[in-house]
Amino acid sequence: MVARFIVKVILTIVKTILTKPWQLPIMPPMVIKQHQSQKTRHRKKQSESDHRAAFKLSTREKIIEAATTVFSDFPYYAASIRMVGKEANIDHPLINYYFPTKALLFEEVLRQVIGEYYQAHLEWFDGLFELGPEQGLSLYIDRLLEFSKSHPNALRIILLNLVQAEGSDIIPGYTLIREFFKKTMQTFIEAIPLKGSVSDIQKLTTSFNTLAINFLGANTYHASILGMTPHSKEYLRWVKDSMMFMILPRLKQIIG
Repeated sequence: MVARFIVKVILTIVKTILTKPWQLPIMPPMVIKQHQSQKTRHRKKQSESDHRAAFKLSTREKIIEAATTVFSDFPYYAASIRMVGKEANIDHPLINYYFPTKALLFEEVLRQVIGEYYQAHLEWFDGLFELGPEQGLSLYIDRLLEFSKSHPNALRIILLNLVQAEGSDIIPGYTLIREFFKKTMQTFIEAIPLKGSVSDIQKLTTSFNTLAINFLGANTYHASILGMTPHSKEYLRWVKDSMMFMILPRLKQIIG
């Protein structure tokens, strides 16, 4: 009897579990509504924050891009923040929010264009070790010319400001230009097996940089004298031939 009673109780419990499954506590409708509203506000706030961050980033880049164009047309002293605003179609106060002074904006532009130039310069040495002086120089100049077509502002900005200051502290970031030329000369010394004196190497690298900056940074001037179009294949061929004519003989002497 006891055993039969125990079996009956067990069967009753099992039947109850199967016919009335456990249910999670139900939140009151008002609590659910408040919870959903909080989640919605959080998502909206996060979306607005992400949008503001993207807006700030794109605006800053737009200012730098416009400033690069302005500073490639005018030297530092002749350019103005209002010119940059007009080029970028951005109000003057908004530019001041990102760059409180023209000096800070110019220095950032100079840092970027010189950084791109120097990084490309390092890559131009790839594959030159297996070539002789003539082929190696020819390939290096080809790479320089290709860079100048896609980055025309870099050489123009350097050229426009080289002779504008009597001291390194007058033009913001002026030391960046000097350091750039020092580093390119050092790279040349380390990358090419040379036998010439340090003085001869300095003359060679300085002459090369001077020719490149003048022919490519002031291409409109030189091309007009030659009766050519500044960005034409004809003018670029003339630039290469001229640089090969001036540099190659001295390069062969220094390499030995």
